[in-house]
Amino acid sequence: MKQYNVKKEEENIRIDKIIGNIEEDISRTTIQRMIDEGNILVNDKKVRPSYKVVEGDLITIQEEEPIEIDLVPQDIPLDIVYEDEDILIVNKEKGMVVHPGARKS
Repeated sequence: MKQYNVKKEEENIRIDKIIGNIEEDISRTTIQRMIDEGNILVNDKKVRPSYKVVEGDLITIQEEEPIEIDLVPQDIPLDIVYEDEDILIVNKEKGMVVHPGARKS
């Protein structure tokens, strides 16, 4: 758990933006979800992502446990157009998934 006191120069800034400045490795979408789920509180109370902070507000950030993702590599033949010590150019087939997302795995 992390805690942060809002400074005078940070007044009237949205809570999700303040958290984004404090925790640069967390996306704005994740911050908004954490606020909605009550994992980010202001003065021990749940607020909306649009809440504008005031000097002296105590922000509490309950860190989330990382989610384990079970990825299994596939042996897919690739059309390599060019390769040297620094660069690899691949002619990717239409529809080939290059990283898992919400709709594909």
